[in-house]
Amino acid sequence: MSMRVSWARWYWIVIFTTCTARTASDWLDCAHIATCRCKWSSGKKTATCASSDLRRPPSLSSDIQVLDLHDNPLRNLPQEVFSNIGLLNLQRLNLRATKLRSIHADAFLELRILVEVDLADNDLAILPRDIFRGNERLRMVILSNNPLTTLIADQFPPLPHLRILQLDGCRIRTIHTNALRNLKSLENIDLRRNQLTFLRLITFSLPALKTMSLSGNPWRCDCRLREFKDWFLDSTLGTEELVCVEPANHSGFKWRNIPSESMACQPEVKSSTLVVRAEVGAPATFGCWVHGIPKPQVTWLLDGVEIHNSTIDCDMEESDTVVDDDDSENRVPGSVRWVNITLLNVTSSAAGEWTCVAKSMAGEARAVISLVLPRSQTATARTAPGIPQLLGVVFGALGALATLGFIGAVACWQLRRRTMPPSRSFTDQEKRLIDASVVVSCDRSIADMASPCDFELTERSLSIDEQPRGCGFDPVHITIEGTPGAFPPPPAEFAVPVPYGNIFISVQVAGRGESSKYPDLLSGGATLPRRSRTCCTAPAYDNMGPRVTATGSSTWSLPGASSENLEPSETPVLSLPPPPPEFVSL
Repeated sequence: MSMRVSWARWYWIVIFTTCTARTASDWLDCAHIATCRCKWSSGKKTATCASSDLRRPPSLSSDIQVLDLHDNPLRNLPQEVFSNIGLLNLQRLNLRATKLRSIHADAFLELRILVEVDLADNDLAILPRDIFRGNERLRMVILSNNPLTTLIADQFPPLPHLRILQLDGCRIRTIHTNALRNLKSLENIDLRRNQLTFLRLITFSLPALKTMSLSGNPWRCDCRLREFKDWFLDSTLGTEELVCVEPANHSGFKWRNIPSESMACQPEVKSSTLVVRAEVGAPATFGCWVHGIPKPQVTWLLDGVEIHNSTIDCDMEESDTVVDDDDSENRVPGSVRWVNITLLNVTSSAAGEWTCVAKSMAGEARAVISLVLPRSQTATARTAPGIPQLLGVVFGALGALATLGFIGAVACWQLRRRTMPPSRSFTDQEKRLIDASVVVSCDRSIADMASPCDFELTERSLSIDEQPRGCGFDPVHITIEGTPGAFPPPPAEFAVPVPYGNIFISVQVAGRGESSKYPDLLSGGATLPRRSRTCCTAPAYDNMGPRVTATGSSTWSLPGASSENLEPSETPVLSLPPPPPEFVSL
């Protein structure tokens, strides 16, 4: 019986040992991932998959405690990427140089025993808030050489065991006042080689902080850095020499060689508004925002002249109030204030440009506010015009019309005078040398004959050296002859009164020696024009109507006809009345 119990005991011992040995060797089996090696390292179950060209973390045994994935092109880490493949026992995770550009906020969720994470040498420009939520056992976080620019408020969740935070070689410019407040156990922070110009003391008021590394930053030694500089130099947090880069008067100086009172901030001034519209007699309030350390002195100018209560004829009150700054991260708390001015009863003398001037040992700044009053408008009453005004308007209009009429009349007279041939009187001797010629246009209408160019005196060149005048017609000589007897009436063309000039018409009547009845007035013949060749083709006849002879007959006279070829008419002699006045010298 005892023998049987002994064999059963040994049986179970062998089975247990075999199973235990096989289980213990499972985590070492990385044969399915050729680029990974599993081994014991520093007492930890370690899987090394460095430089394996992996795009995502490999699926390994859940017993793995250390995973080295550095120099793999992972590029991003999705949500719960490690817990989804069963790597819940990870304590150390090396993701250095894995070209990470983004990490999900819950990428490390459920890794509750994670102690150390290395994210250095990646392309992380933004670090998600609460990225390490659920990793309460973290002791070290390495974020060196990432293009991070800002640490926001509550950048890290509560990590009660975090001791080391490395942020060296990044591009950090600003750190929010509350970025590190959940790291109560932080002992060492490395901020070397960033773009920090100043730090706030309240940001690093951490109870366990022992070491700070700050070299390699472009420190601006002004009022914003003064408080932190004094605190850091009085502490034992660092032994490195820190050097100022700005402002120019402190450039190249070590922190410990710069007096704190010389670390000032130039005044800044902003107006509450650009234009203030006020009413005369009503109150008006305006002001300016002022910042600067040491505290700037504020004065007001009106149109360039410093004002006081006695310089303007209205009551003035001034108030100075410290306010919270919206951009308090970049300014010293309590250094911003409003300076207001109130005019209790605005007058016209208060209108103009008001200038807020802030001065301190660090410099001067100004802001301009324009105080504008409404323009006064004067209403003009319109009245009906009186009788004198109406009479003045009427007589003025009549005078203007009369003046225009006179000017028009003078102009017409001058024009007619220029176109009218001058009158001339002739002696009896001259009359014998003149044949009066009637110049008519081609149109034989009576209306045309009355035009200024219808009739014009033409003088013979053989007696007077004047050039003949007219409308350009060639004259034709027509002689009216007759014997004693009744003289027929003149043609219709000669019955029209001549409107212009002195017209002389001579009539020769052949009376066969009876000169007493028909006196020879001009001893010549009358000439009548024929049509101009420029107006129409030259006709065989002059178209001046019938030629009236002394015998009473009518015939057409040919151009150039001579009296020598005419045969005397045998018409009986009639007693003739005296010729009409139109046929006598006018």
